[in-house]
Amino acid sequence: MDGRRVSASWSFLALAALLAVVRASPAAAAGRACSDPCLQAARAEFRDCASGASGAFTDATDGCLERDQQCVDACRSVRQDCRDGTGASAALLLCDVERVRAEAACRDRFPLGSTRRVICIFQAQVSAFQCRRHVVRRVRHMFRDCRVEFRSCANGCRPGALPGGVQACRAEGKAAFTAALAACRLTFAVTTSACLEKDLTCFVGCGDARDACQAPTQATLDAALMACTAQQRAAVMACQAANPSGGPSLDQCVTAAQAAASTCRDKAVENAMPGSAACAQQFVQCVRGCPAASP
Repeated sequence: MDGRRVSASWSFLALAALLAVVRASPAAAAGRACSDPCLQAARAEFRDCASGASGAFTDATDGCLERDQQCVDACRSVRQDCRDGTGASAALLLCDVERVRAEAACRDRFPLGSTRRVICIFQAQVSAFQCRRHVVRRVRHMFRDCRVEFRSCANGCRPGALPGGVQACRAEGKAAFTAALAACRLTFAVTTSACLEKDLTCFVGCGDARDACQAPTQATLDAALMACTAQQRAAVMACQAANPSGGPSLDQCVTAAQAAASTCRDKAVENAMPGSAACAQQFVQCVRGCPAASP
């Protein structure tokens, strides 16, 4: 698969391979009330995961065009700038910050090992999902506009060869989506099984360990993406300084800068995949090692 499309599938392919060791429980949620906070949190995580897989699939297949690849990559970069302009990333970050704060408050308020502490933490996770869902709904039409603009931009690129052809590109995107969704389902299976069969204090501890494991990778990824954006801005400014009269030379220079930024973002996400996959594997092993729930 072309490097420009590998990162669009996020780390789901790696997660699918790692989570395949999990033995799913088909009837894991049977007999438990829909309002159970642990199962609510598991369902919320699954919806987030499935939504991310669907978005990655759309981004990957949108780029399957027999067009000049530098031009298409520049359009992808413009699409990312459009999405950044919605403020969604900052709003989603605030949701996560509030989740961390709420979980810390639960730990301060209730003693270790208490049922109330566990329920409080799960409720904080559900609230975070509701926060993220509100953000997504608020910006959905803006993201749709960004996608329409991307298609218009990419369709305006001159013809060009796509390695492997359009059908192969789309097939790769579909395969990545299928693997991603399978990973989401396996994660859901192991978490819902833990809700019913495992000691919940241990299960929450596994989740905390996963967050701590992923924090350095996420911080590195965030910094790398910011650096890509900063480099793009600096490159565009240099293009403008070198071509004060504008014209085709400026356009070509800006397109190259935008394409380079797109490749930079792809590489940053690709570099984060091994770390995310390792944390997923540790989480699965941790949950499987938790003792059974007390009768």
